[in-house]
Amino acid sequence: MGAEEDGASTLKSWVQGQRLSGTQLSADGSSLTLDGTSLNASNAYEIAHESKTCRYTLASMYLQILDPNQALMAYRGACKKHGVKDPVKALDKPTVVGYFLGGQAEGENQDSAEAATDSSAVPKKPEETPPKKRSRDDDDHHHRRKSSSSREKEDRHHRSKRSKESHRDRDRRDERKRLSSSSHKESTKDKKKRLGTPMTNEQLFDKLNAVVDKRSETSKEAAEVQAALAASGFTVSAEDLKKYKDVTDTIMEIPVGNSASILRAAGASEGRDFTRVLDLYNETLKPSRPDANGKSSKSGSGSDRDKKKVGRPHLIGKKPIIILPKGMQPPITMLNGYDFFANATFVPRDVQLKKLGRANAGKGKNLFTRRVGKRQGGGEVEYELIDNPKGKLGDDLREWDRVVAVVVLGEAWQFKDWLKMYKDPVFLFSNSYGYYIGMEGDRMPKDISKWNVKTGKLNRDKRGLDSVTAASFWNGLDEWMAVHKPELLPKQDK
Repeated sequence: MGAEEDGASTLKSWVQGQRLSGTQLSADGSSLTLDGTSLNASNAYEIAHESKTCRYTLASMYLQILDPNQALMAYRGACKKHGVKDPVKALDKPTVVGYFLGGQAEGENQDSAEAATDSSAVPKKPEETPPKKRSRDDDDHHHRRKSSSSREKEDRHHRSKRSKESHRDRDRRDERKRLSSSSHKESTKDKKKRLGTPMTNEQLFDKLNAVVDKRSETSKEAAEVQAALAASGFTVSAEDLKKYKDVTDTIMEIPVGNSASILRAAGASEGRDFTRVLDLYNETLKPSRPDANGKSSKSGSGSDRDKKKVGRPHLIGKKPIIILPKGMQPPITMLNGYDFFANATFVPRDVQLKKLGRANAGKGKNLFTRRVGKRQGGGEVEYELIDNPKGKLGDDLREWDRVVAVVVLGEAWQFKDWLKMYKDPVFLFSNSYGYYIGMEGDRMPKDISKWNVKTGKLNRDKRGLDSVTAASFWNGLDEWMAVHKPELLPKQDK
């Protein structure tokens, strides 16, 4: 151990010679100096005491033995101040203190024993021992103990102060809650007292009379108003009701069937005629027909009004398109899209490549037929799968109108080379059914929450659950097509 023993043994000799108070540790904890002798305090030394060994830097052990009774936090603060990164552990403290300070105590005991032996052999006159001077080490030790004790008193004072403040805060909160609940109860009682009971008809007439008495300028005017409010002269006998039964029934019951009957009932008594309004309304319901000059004209036949209006005739008989994402990242692409949408089965990419072979990887099926529900016509619809809409549909807006669903990747760059307004996710998912398909456990792309798209998950192992995700997609698409693009669905038989 040669070099390692020199530093520890030198420091131990300084301690035993009571020269520890004259040592100086550099601010960065790299050197320990005494009377021109400098030790490398950053070197680690292994020491042993009472069959137990430990290894620490010289600076760490020096700060520990400088004040063996110092508090743990004070010692750690000193280590941090001098940049010491291996403070002595609490379990190794007895070993360090015993190694450096135990030898000194043993030496003092041995000297006292020798002195006792000499005195027994040669009797001497007892001498008065002068009072022992307090050394500098003792002064430093006393000062540190005093400062440590004062810090502990301050800590206890602060803890007591914080406890009292917390008790006061809790008392204030309880007082506020009590006042709030009591004021709420009082306000509820005041509200009930203010509302009181409902006013009867007799009380209402009394109030009106009181108002008339206050606001009428002359007693004559007040008398006229009170006479008008009185019930005298308005009595109806049983004979009157029987005599005018037909008239009263007509007054009480006005048959109302539609908007036209409401207009007739409102204008019959005053002689108003709303026929012109009905004519204008009926004109707006007539479908437009081109005349001989090519201009549109209104037709008034009832059979034409009963015909179903077709908004996009160019879509009738066309195949609806489902756009799939490109690349190796998305679970559903053109490679396995047919199996998922036509057969409700998810085939992983690597399995499909082995099945088709890399030479035929780009030759997957892209057309399939599916029967829709009775609410959507009950017939069969042939769908087309594509992943390159720009090359397939070109710049023809009518062809782009065939797009009914877009399986999104979750990134906006998927639409960067698409046609005009279809690059905008807001317009795209207002004119098509957006759907995101991911694997369970994968993180959802952040843009999905900003778009009008539905989501579905595929299980990595349980293939029986593939049909659940496929059914979720088709149920949503059928409902969307029935509302937004019914021209692509079969005509419903009446």
